Amino acid sequence: MDKETKLSSWIEMAEGLYDFLNRRNTTINYSFQDLDVFVPQATGENSERAKWTIDGTVSLSTFENGETK
Repeated sequence: MDKETKLSSWIEMAEGLYDFLNRRNTTINYSFQDLDVFVPQATGENSERAKWTIDGTVSLSTFENGETK
């Protein structure tokens, strides 16, 4: 399996999990502190990475029909 296929499979899995949890009115919270993330700017083995630094906490929640839990 090539890297582009792996990336596509990972994205599909994440989307499926998000949809599954949203259908059940589940809230997902993520908390990160002092996190460095290297985000690929393109697919492929040698793609350049952008460095995102999160200094603090980020919380993300899923919601359905415009209502947060």
